[in-house]
Amino acid sequence: MITVETSEAGVRVTIPKDEVPPQRLNSFLDWLRLEAVAGKSRLPESEADRLAEQAKADWWAANKSRFIPEKMRIV
Repeated sequence: MITVETSEAGVRVTIPKDEVPPQRLNSFLDWLRLEAVAGKSRLPESEADRLAEQAKADWWAANKSRFIPEKMRIV
């Protein structure tokens, strides 16, 4: 059984090892860490969106050939 204890200093969650697979637990912890960092960020949402779009465009430019053969591309 998962238990949650709250104190003035924080929250303690106890998860038995057989309750959640390690990889799934690590994914959840990564998400929690990301939320903590994002919550402290002063980056405006519009700038975050612009950076995300740029990262996607850069990734697509670098990887397009893996998904669309050159002979099928429209220039």
